[in-house]
Amino acid sequence: MKLRTALLSLAACSISFSSFADVTLNLPQSAQLVLVNGVNAEGNAPQTLNNGSNQIAFLYDKNYRENGDTHLFRSEVVVMTFSGNDATYTLQLPNISSAYQAQKFNNQPTMSLLSANGSDIPFKHDVLIKNGFQISRDFPQEIAKYNLSKGPAALASVVTATEIQRMQPVAPATKDAKIDQEYVTKMLNYWYNKADTTTKQSFKTSINK
Repeated sequence: MKLRTALLSLAACSISFSSFADVTLNLPQSAQLVLVNGVNAEGNAPQTLNNGSNQIAFLYDKNYRENGDTHLFRSEVVVMTFSGNDATYTLQLPNISSAYQAQKFNNQPTMSLLSANGSDIPFKHDVLIKNGFQISRDFPQEIAKYNLSKGPAALASVVTATEIQRMQPVAPATKDAKIDQEYVTKMLNYWYNKADTTTKQSFKTSINK
């Protein structure tokens, strides 16, 4: 219990050190946000983000006509991470006008991230897939788990203390229902390495009481 309390305190301290919001991200009408930096989001209004690394998750949601019929395409959840400072970026998605193009996007999403002058901005992306029957999805918890993985678009800095707390009950456990210490060590090292000197010292003091 003492270790868990110290871990959550360390996480909260790390999250509190945020920079001013200086990145603007413009989205196309066909992009529907589900997450911005680990927090539930919706719509496609321009996003004002912190300088540095950011992560969004969205659906490509569009109607297209093929052979005289109208079809609704809603993609898998696409995760995108990118970095920027004092800039405006625009997300561009490919045109989809057929079932073939829709399936191709789901299998291997393609997109562009452009600066104000039209130059390409580097980014990483992946697909957030949940297998099996789905009534509803807990996207913040899904992305928190994803961001602790080695996925190509993982961004550990957006894992929140709240999500750590929510994830703990489903952490790997031993036969006597104790939390797997390898899991605890991984989380502890993650937040400790992100803390400044003062926070690290406070953390050491809290676990030595």
